[in-house]
Amino acid sequence: MDLSRIDEVVPAGATEIWEIENTVYAHNFHIHEVAFQVLDVDGEKPAAYASGHKDTVYVPPKSTVRLAVRFGGFTDPATPYMYHCHILRHEDSGMMGQFVIVEPGTESQVSRTIATAHLSH
Repeated sequence: MDLSRIDEVVPAGATEIWEIENTVYAHNFHIHEVAFQVLDVDGEKPAAYASGHKDTVYVPPKSTVRLAVRFGGFTDPATPYMYHCHILRHEDSGMMGQFVIVEPGTESQVSRTIATAHLSH
């Protein structure tokens, strides 16, 4: 995890298909500031508990989960949101990334790095 790196730049109001591939044991995966729906788990319809809008999804061992992710309308290219595994040791080891939401059409103009001097440790 690099707090100065922006991994994804998303236009406000977009809906994207995200594919979460898990190559090991079970994980919970969380995306800040979004609502998503689970489309399928390894190509199969998700279990009933996975229906509706979510911000966290259970990803079974050695599986792939596809999500329809709906991003909000608030834009700020300098303040990222995170996506990450919810297993603490994985978060501590950097299993996370950052994205910013920007005005549609400005994606290519957004820097992929941000200043981190204001962050305290």
